Amino acid sequence: MLLIDDVQFWSGGKGRTQEEFFHTFNALYEAHKQIVITSDKYPKDLDGLEERLRSRFEMGLIVDIQPPDMETKMAILRKKAALESITLPDDVTHFLASLGSSNIRELEGYLANIIAQSSLGGKEITLSMVKDTLKNRVKDNTTKAVTVDKVQKAVASFFNISVADLKSKRRLQAIVVPRQIAMYLARECCNSSFPEIGTFFGNKDHSTVIHAVNKVKKMVEKDPEQQRIVRSIKYLLNK
Repeated sequence: MLLIDDVQFWSGGKGRTQEEFFHTFNALYEAHKQIVITSDKYPKDLDGLEERLRSRFEMGLIVDIQPPDMETKMAILRKKAALESITLPDDVTHFLASLGSSNIRELEGYLANIIAQSSLGGKEITLSMVKDTLKNRVKDNTTKAVTVDKVQKAVASFFNISVADLKSKRRLQAIVVPRQIAMYLARECCNSSFPEIGTFFGNKDHSTVIHAVNKVKKMVEKDPEQQRIVRSIKYLLNK
């Protein structure tokens, strides 16, 4: 298997680099070897990439890899804990997944620390125990915690509307979609329940929030443009 990361950095290179890689690619492909290439752009958007390489990149499976969402992080934490014969309480799992990190290794490190403290100290894994165990490690993360207010401001700025629009009952498409995206990001990035999120959006019913979150989740899975929008707003949130 050949793995190449961040191919966009050399796609504009002069002939020699791309010439060598072209022949390497062909040799591995003809030998039925697996080739995995990552980039922050689609092949069609890689400036300076030779067309013969572009066509080869496009003939493979193209997957847009997103940072893990809340549900994915929680599932990974449960799976890792189960490998140690430990069942994490739901509030602990949600707390760990909501710390703001998209780095799975970092989350695994938190979990390993918690398990070690529980095993060595004979302590039950509870939310208060976890917070106490990680208080020094996650101090910086908590100071940069993403709030629903911050999500609303980022979404409003991105779509050039007001936060008041997001909280209103207006049903214009130009407001409804941003409002749904804001609810989705509030659920994914903040430690908030559906009813809590609803209160930030003009006291919307929790069923409205659930509908919005599920709708945007499906859009992100199927629509590259929606993926780009959500990714861009997440970038604003993490600045």
